[in-house]
Amino acid sequence: MLGHKNLRTTQIYAKVLDRKVSDDMRLLKEKFNATILNSKQNQKIG
Repeated sequence: MLGHKNLRTTQIYAKVLDRKVSDDMRLLKEKFNATILNSKQNQKIG
């Protein structure tokens, strides 16, 4: 809980944090998928 005096402020920060977490998870998924793809391609070559 962020604990601001004004609930609206807490709601704004919570929304920003949720968006940030979602964006970071999307980027992590993209990097993970690229790593898996590269690994599979390297197995075919080697």
